[in-house]
Amino acid sequence: MQGGFIPNLSEAHRSRIRITLTLLDEALVKFEDWAQGREVRSVLYCEENTLDPERRAGILADSAGIRRIMEELRDGLHLKASPQDIAKTIQAHCYILWVDVLEMTSKYLRGFGEPPAELVNYLDPKAYQILQYLDHLKALLTKPGFLEG
Repeated sequence: MQGGFIPNLSEAHRSRIRITLTLLDEALVKFEDWAQGREVRSVLYCEENTLDPERRAGILADSAGIRRIMEELRDGLHLKASPQDIAKTIQAHCYILWVDVLEMTSKYLRGFGEPPAELVNYLDPKAYQILQYLDHLKALLTKPGFLEG
């Protein structure tokens, strides 16, 4: 495959550049959402969007400038977009979160000192319930036929 303006560009270099620009692109999507007023409210996660109109406009303008450069790089280096499989992304998050949730059980909290018995009796069953839900999500996303249609 020709490298566009850089004909001897190795696949390793192309891949590293594409990965970095993909991460940048993903971050820009979040920045633009916030610049457009996004403010998520959930159980323990909430965003407070304190961006004023001037900053919002600046973020959108800078984001557009970065995207123009990214488009030039994409075309000049013959970079291809790699679709992100959302089912696999959710599975990966579940695996990572599973460990974090497990580490909030009494067995691991003991590393910070002996937790009160009331906390152990209250928290551990709820943590294990969350772990079951995470396991169910992982299984749900690996069911045959789920990803095919």
